Amino acid sequence: MIPKVTYGARVRGLLEYLWGPGKAEEHVNPHLVAGYDDVALLAPERHERDGERWSLDELAARLEAPQIAAGERGVAQYVWQCSLSLPAQEGQLDDATWGRIAARFVAEMGFTGDAERAGCRWVAVRHGLSAKGNDHVHLVVTLATEDGAPVWLRQDKRRSQQVADLIEDEFGLGKWTPGRAGVTRRPELTRPEVDRARRSGQAPDRELLRRQVRAALAGASSESERVARMKGAGLLVGARTAATDRDQVVGYAVALRPAGAGAPRWFAGRSLDGDLSLTQVRKRWPDAQPPSAGQWKAADSAESPTLRGEDRMAVWRSSTAALEAISARLAAVAPGSPQWPAVARASADLLARVAAATEPSGRGPVTRAADALARAAAPPRHASAPAASTLAAELGRVADALMVTGPARDGGEAAAVLLAVVVQAARVVVALAELRAAEQQAHAAGAAARAAAHLMPLLAQGSVHVERDVPGPRVGQEEPDATRARVRVDPAVDQQTQR
Repeated sequence: MIPKVTYGARVRGLLEYLWGPGKAEEHVNPHLVAGYDDVALLAPERHERDGERWSLDELAARLEAPQIAAGERGVAQYVWQCSLSLPAQEGQLDDATWGRIAARFVAEMGFTGDAERAGCRWVAVRHGLSAKGNDHVHLVVTLATEDGAPVWLRQDKRRSQQVADLIEDEFGLGKWTPGRAGVTRRPELTRPEVDRARRSGQAPDRELLRRQVRAALAGASSESERVARMKGAGLLVGARTAATDRDQVVGYAVALRPAGAGAPRWFAGRSLDGDLSLTQVRKRWPDAQPPSAGQWKAADSAESPTLRGEDRMAVWRSSTAALEAISARLAAVAPGSPQWPAVARASADLLARVAAATEPSGRGPVTRAADALARAAAPPRHASAPAASTLAAELGRVADALMVTGPARDGGEAAAVLLAVVVQAARVVVALAELRAAEQQAHAAGAAARAAAHLMPLLAQGSVHVERDVPGPRVGQEEPDATRARVRVDPAVDQQTQR
C-alpha cells in the first residue's frame, strides 16, 4: 500500500475534485466508505441542479466547522489529504474492507483523538481505479479537533509509511515497495507523463529509459563502457559537470531520440531510479578512476555485431546452459552470504537485458518482471560497494552474450530457444525471492515474488512472445497476451530445446 500525503486550504475545492470527473475521467461512482460519523448522514446527495451533480455544501460545512472554531489559532494548510493506493497486481478491495482500512489508518495516525484530546473530522472517498489502474481511497482530514484546537503535525509523511506497513500486515496485503525499507527510491511517473503516454499508445519515456539504462549496465566492466552502451542503444547521453571543474562529471541525463523536429525530454539518472544515479552506479567499479567529461563525450557507441540466425541461436543455447548452472549454484549460497547484493543487482541487470531482447517496445510480462526485480534488488541508500562475486560476474557475461544477439525476431525455433533463456532467468528470480524472504526483507521479497509472477504464465503456457510492430495497450493497463501478435512455442519443442 502506498500512502501519498498532500495539504490544502479549501475543503470545498478538494471535495469538488473528488466528486468530479477527474483529470482523466477516471472518477466513477464517487462515494464515502467511512468517516468520523455515520456515512449515511455524511454522504452528499446526488441531483441535477444548475449543472451540478452533487450537493457538497453540507459535507464541506461539517468538515470545516472545527477549523472555523479554531479561528486565528488554526493551521493555515488545514486540509490533510492522503491517498492510499494498492499496486495493480493487488487487485481490488470491496467498500467494507476499504472502510475498515481507512478507519484503522486515521486512528493509527492519531486523528481520532484519545482520552485527553478530541478527534478530528474526516471522511474516506472512493471513486474507481486511478489512471494507472490502481484501486485506492482518499482520506480527507480537517487539522482541528472537535473542540476547535489546532492540530500541528510532525513527520506525518514518515508516520504514514509506518502505518501503511502495519495495515499491510493486519489486512494481509502484499508488500511491494522496497523503498520503505531504506533502499534507493524510484520516482513516480508524473501526470503529464501518463497522459502523454496514453495519447501516444506507447510506454512512458521514463520507463523505456529506465530499462535501457539498466540493460546497458549488465556486464559493463567500466563507466566508459557503460556510456558507450547507452549510446549504442540509441540514447542521447549528456554529462553534468561540477561548477568548479568543468571536466569532472558529477551526474548525467539521458533522452530518447525525438521523432521529427521534436525536442528530446531529458531525465537525470536518479530520476529514473535511485540506484541508477551516478553515485550508485560508480559503486560497481569502486577502484576505478571516473572518466572525465571529455571521455564521456568521446565514448564511441558500442554497437553489437550482426549475427546470423544460427549464430544467434547458438548464443541463446549457451546462455541457457550457463543460467541453468548458475541457478543450481545459487541454491547453495547461504542467505547471509556477502555475494548476494552483487548477485541480486546482476540478476536485475540480466533480466533487463532479456526484456530488451524479447520486448524492445518496453511492453509485456518480461519487461514488467524486470521492472519489479530491479526494486527487489535495490541497494540501501547508503550502502557501500558490494563484495565481489563470481556468480554475479557469470551473470554479467550471460548478459553480454545476449547483448550481442540483439532483439529476437519471429520464428518458431528462435522463440523456443529464447524461452529456455526466460525459463532459467525465472529460476534466478525465484531464488532471489526466496533469499529476500529468508532475510525477512518483506518488501524486497514481495517485489521479487511479483517479478516471478509476471514470468510464470509464460512458462506454464510453454510460450514466449517475440514482438511485432503492433499498437500497444493503453498506458496503465496490463496488456492481455491474446491481444498482441505473438510467436507461440509448443511445450514439446521447448523440452527438445533444453535437452
